Amino acid sequence: MTEFVIVLIVIAILVALGFGLIGMVRGGKEGSDKMFKSLVTRVSLSVLLFILVLFSGYMGWIEPNMIMIDAPIAQK
Repeated sequence: MTEFVIVLIVIAILVALGFGLIGMVRGGKEGSDKMFKSLVTRVSLSVLLFILVLFSGYMGWIEPNMIMIDAPIAQK
């Protein structure tokens, strides 16, 4: 369930990025307002995503990947 919410937030961030692009292409006062609202939305969603990932890891809902490609091998 947590992974689904994370994917939804990432998609919402990308949609906000698209709206910002549309505002940039249009230009003018209306485009500037659209870009600003898009920026606020992206930053807010990114902070929410960061907090959600940290909290999910702390609660054990998601687990980190333990693969370390170039990790040194301990010698006995």
